Amino acid sequence: MSAHLPDPSALLASLLNLMTRFSCLGCPQQALLIQRELALLQHYPDEQLAPLIKQVGQRLESEWGLLHLAITDDPLPAGPPRAALH
Repeated sequence: MSAHLPDPSALLASLLNLMTRFSCLGCPQQALLIQRELALLQHYPDEQLAPLIKQVGQRLESEWGLLHLAITDDPLPAGPPRAALH
């Protein structure tokens, strides 16, 4: 396993937890975290994570990205501060 990737089972457990919490709170930041964790699934070799899980993760990553855009006031992901318009 690559040193920078979490254990696949831990990642899946985290995703399930985040998705459950999102269903209760509807927080845009949680939607973004879910999208980012789903993106991580693509980096695992097939020996560590079944291709079917990776395929579903790829589809859901796009869906969570769209959901994040739909519910947030700031459609850009967290990053360096942007200059304010005056």
